[in-house]
Amino acid sequence: MRYAGLLLLLVPLALTACDDDKPASVPGAASASALPSAAPTVSAAPTATATATASAPAIPMPPRPVPIGSSGPIQPSAPPEQQMMAIAYTLALVTPRGNDPITVDKSYLDAMIPKIAGIIAGIDKGKTPANPVQATKGNRKLEVNMGRGCTDRTPTLLTQRANTTLKAAFEAGVLVISCHDDKWECHQSTRNPADVLCHAAPRH
Repeated sequence: MRYAGLLLLLVPLALTACDDDKPASVPGAASASALPSAAPTVSAAPTATATATASAPAIPMPPRPVPIGSSGPIQPSAPPEQQMMAIAYTLALVTPRGNDPITVDKSYLDAMIPKIAGIIAGIDKGKTPANPVQATKGNRKLEVNMGRGCTDRTPTLLTQRANTTLKAAFEAGVLVISCHDDKWECHQSTRNPADVLCHAAPRH
């Protein structure tokens, strides 16, 4: 009887001990249940990536054969590597990039082409070709052909006499204004007016 009474006392204690084991498993269960709620944080990564991509800088310009502030000119006797560098750079000048206007304002071109054509004869030191002003490179470049006298100052002079500005040309989507005579071609960037580059380019 003494042992039976002792067993009766131990049974509730054992049951209590079993009950004490149950909360110990709750943190594990809570951790398991917390895993699904952590999943939304994974979706934050694409947002951060998209933001970083949107703010990434534009593709840099290729190397310039001479520093900005010097227009050259790149002589015919220059090393072939320097001449190729000049060609690659002037092509990049006329290629839309970064925050350049997406389209070209056709009405701006229609107004400027005949106006500059009427001006060029007054500053040309040679025989001005027929139809001297053309929109080329997808209308991104205003190319002014002249007999002789193309210098690094000519494109800016033409825009001034046409009562326009390099900024207005840029806003219209024109990225380069150039002059081209029997020896030289000079490219004036409207994106960065300090960026002017001349190189040998005899017109045949």
